[in-house]
Amino acid sequence: MWKSIGRNSVIRRLLNDCALAVLVFLTAVISVACGERENILVIEQPTEVYAITQVSSAPDPSIHVQPGKVIATLKAGETAKAIGVYHGQDHDGFKVKLADGIEGIILAGDTFMVTSR
Repeated sequence: MWKSIGRNSVIRRLLNDCALAVLVFLTAVISVACGERENILVIEQPTEVYAITQVSSAPDPSIHVQPGKVIATLKAGETAKAIGVYHGQDHDGFKVKLADGIEGIILAGDTFMVTSR
């Protein structure tokens, strides 16, 4: 009797371990295959893109940034890929990556529309 209880316990543990391994594998496959949707800013009227200026070395850099000088001006119809969101003391904005690879901040406002793809 003790042998069958021990054997059942070993089998149950092996099945639990296999189920966990399968779950971890499927989670990894799904997260890589599906990925996150990209947020794109579609410019509706001329919009300035500012350089990113760090004002503190805090652990969360999105809190301690300020827009620097204007590095580009986007025209209506152009797009920018949103790669982050910043919440400043006096402003909110999106960290963006432009088509030419330049990264900057677009301040929140009514000059663009956010879409996903």
